[in-house]
Amino acid sequence: MPKYTFNCTTCGEYEVWKTMSSNLQKDTCPTCEEITHRVFKSFRTNQMDPKLYKRINSGMTPKVVKRENLPKSNVKQLNRNPNPMSWTV
Repeated sequence: MPKYTFNCTTCGEYEVWKTMSSNLQKDTCPTCEEITHRVFKSFRTNQMDPKLYKRINSGMTPKVVKRENLPKSNVKQLNRNPNPMSWTV
């Protein structure tokens, strides 16, 4: 169950554990019971594994690969029009 942050106009921000199937846009303040709205915050990445942090920050950056560095194909080239005279019965 994820933790969500909501903002109350009188009490300030607070966090609540909610199921994903519940109403995630509005909540009631636990102190003054006023209707509150959700605050969107990014997840914390400063305590992540450095390799994972680097991978997330690289995003969708494509890798540049030279033709010489591509893996060799193991598929043999098929003869598309074999000579029928070479067939053996």
